[in-house]
Amino acid sequence: MRLKARVVWTFILVLLMINAVVIAYVLTKSQMSQASSNGKGGEEIATIGKEHITRQEWLKKMEDRYGKATLEQMINQQVVNQLAKENNLTLSSNEVNRELLMFKAVSNQFYEDDHTSEKEWKEQIRYQILLEQLLTRDAVVSDQEAKAFYEKNKDLFQYDDSYRIRHIVVKTKDEADNVLKELKGGSSFEAVAAERSNDRYTSPYGGDLGFVSEEQESIPALYIQEAQQLQPNEWTKEPIQTKNGYAIIQLKETLDGRSFTYEDVKGQIKRQIAMEDLGEKANVKTLWKEANVTWFYDGEQD
Repeated sequence: MRLKARVVWTFILVLLMINAVVIAYVLTKSQMSQASSNGKGGEEIATIGKEHITRQEWLKKMEDRYGKATLEQMINQQVVNQLAKENNLTLSSNEVNRELLMFKAVSNQFYEDDHTSEKEWKEQIRYQILLEQLLTRDAVVSDQEAKAFYEKNKDLFQYDDSYRIRHIVVKTKDEADNVLKELKGGSSFEAVAAERSNDRYTSPYGGDLGFVSEEQESIPALYIQEAQQLQPNEWTKEPIQTKNGYAIIQLKETLDGRSFTYEDVKGQIKRQIAMEDLGEKANVKTLWKEANVTWFYDGEQD
């Protein structure tokens, strides 16, 4: 099919990962400036035998490794915001919320933690939509072509009820009962999952399975049945027996199934068709000249 929805969402995931690096770098850069002003640039922050690592050495390594990517991402954000304003491009909260809903349903992974809140997901989706609008502003995609795509791929715009579930999987019922005791004692579900769950794929993410539905054969049917009875942030009161042992699940969020009409997603379809037609030109750097960008790395080969 022509519209590669998963590619778009993967791109957003990559941008969010870059943003996490940007935040970390900016924070450490701020610390470096503060340390320099306080005369602490040579402060020792690690000792290995007789060798020492200073704060300045550490921050210099951070700049060497992440500095260029960080600056580039900051420039990209400013370029898109500036040109969107100059071109009178605006987005409603409904548009952003719709694409966030589609992102959750399509990607089947939505990890919200200290580094990636729902607000940050929305900000990145807003950035991505505005970028696509800027890159495709001169493109012409007919209603006929867009409607034909919609009719051929209606399944992309129809979603069943789905549930964002965390789980903790252990081998025996005794272990599961002990997990329940820890949770009832005040331990966070994420912490217990990270420490005790046998599912090595989800335990680093607090047991997060993302959004799942009845249609997914990889998800135990009992998970869905139990999730339908839970309130957000509530976990099962008794262990669930599975082929891998016993599980405790927690419901984080419910997504009601829905279908988007052609009129709902017409703009999105046209934008993505135009983006694919652009090929390698569908890149934010093609906007730098228009935004009069100069930067520290001018003259370097990419």
